[in-house]
Amino acid sequence: MNTSISIMTHLESIFRDVKQAVTAADVASTGEPVRNAKGDIVKWFDLAADEAASTYLKKHFPCSVVLLSEEGPPREFGAGQPEFTVVLDPVDGSDNFARGITPVGTAVAIIPYSCPISVETVQYALVGNLVTGQICTAEQGNGAFCNGNQIRTSSCNVLTSAMISCEMNHFAVRAPLANVLSRAGGVRTLGCATQAITLVASGSIDAHLDLRGRLTPENFLAPSLLLTEAGGAISGSDGEPIPGITDLTQRFSIIASNSPELHAVLVQQLKGQTVCT
Repeated sequence: MNTSISIMTHLESIFRDVKQAVTAADVASTGEPVRNAKGDIVKWFDLAADEAASTYLKKHFPCSVVLLSEEGPPREFGAGQPEFTVVLDPVDGSDNFARGITPVGTAVAIIPYSCPISVETVQYALVGNLVTGQICTAEQGNGAFCNGNQIRTSSCNVLTSAMISCEMNHFAVRAPLANVLSRAGGVRTLGCATQAITLVASGSIDAHLDLRGRLTPENFLAPSLLLTEAGGAISGSDGEPIPGITDLTQRFSIIASNSPELHAVLVQQLKGQTVCT
């Protein structure tokens, strides 16, 4: 079987197992709260999703991998030298999920084990919607797809017409961002980075901003490949490439846009530079 097809098939199976694990259970844990390495409280569905993905990698994945997940230390599955690093976000939008709010997602990024962990080295990616079941995938150099249909970003390059998602939780908006939001055609706050960036990739929204310095790598690695394969751009808040990643406790700010043109406008605006759009 073609290796790419095989990897994608396994990623889809992992997502389906995760979805089943978090939707089949109906009783939350009553134990003492546990915090992960980032300091976030781990909820029962986070653990259920992580366990479902880990079990699949252990029993069914076709090659040896190292798993990096926010819910535990690095784990190795399979015999021999690892071929890939798997970066997993079991349930992104945990607060949404706990309150019955959408969107909520699962994200898996696959990186060759010999490569450093970065946006540029993600070879395969899946972002699944845990509410709708939509599956979006990408392979480096071969485009991005949602439910089997190729996706492209929108063509909007004008800020005053752009629909922008902006993460606002635990954040005081400063003047340059306030100016961007006041001028945008529309603003949404979704509370789920994996889904927000995927919506930019699919053309539903035109940009996603998270300038809080709180975003961790499992939130953006998989959807970043969807975005760039669909024609979009992603960078740090200063417009520079996102630095290499050493672990999942690192914090970032990002700009994700539908095109290099809108991306440049947003970077200039957020630096306090006036542009006519």
